[in-house]
Amino acid sequence: MSSRKLIVGLLSLLATLGTAAAQNPAPAPGWLFGTWVLCEDPDNSPKDSLQFNADGTGLVIRAKGNVEFLHKHSGQSVSLLANANGYAIPIELTSSSGFDKLLLHSDKTGNTASYVKPGSPQSRTCSIK
Repeated sequence: MSSRKLIVGLLSLLATLGTAAAQNPAPAPGWLFGTWVLCEDPDNSPKDSLQFNADGTGLVIRAKGNVEFLHKHSGQSVSLLANANGYAIPIELTSSSGFDKLLLHSDKTGNTASYVKPGSPQSRTCSIK
């Protein structure tokens, strides 16, 4: 293989890797922390918000009362352990590839609810106000 072909091949590989990295940006530090509001919910569940604190604690904020939870995240996976009347309820969310939406899939209905940060560009298109 000539060195010219090798250089062209390496440049093509680098361009491909650069495009893939641009399509899946790394999250900003602390991207999860703060309040996320319910944006879309095909199941029409009661409106709530999720408050993620930097110390790994959080709250589900609801009209009927708040529910405490513990959280951890890795990549696009966000795991909650909610304290519902003394029972530990595991909840799994997934971040969108841009880390600007949290998605909650219901195995029961097959639907997916989404949460966004208030004031974000995504919040302007929410059906739940």
